[in-house]
Amino acid sequence: MFCGDAGSPGYPECVAQMNLFALASTIPAMLALILLVAAFVTPAIRANTILRAQTLGYSLVAWGIAGFTYVLGGLPSV
Repeated sequence: MFCGDAGSPGYPECVAQMNLFALASTIPAMLALILLVAAFVTPAIRANTILRAQTLGYSLVAWGIAGFTYVLGGLPSV
């Protein structure tokens, strides 16, 4: 998101919004990372191929949500 010049009106609110969305995207990103690691490290998940596929699928969905949230914070506010 382009917030304009540092002295323009609304600049601090714009930067705060960008930071909020960047922080909010870390929550699903951390969940995705945990699921990805669990799919390859946990013996119970490694033994069951269906459970492993589900875990990797959920990880992919979480990565998508994290990316969408990050991009949403970068869009210009109207």
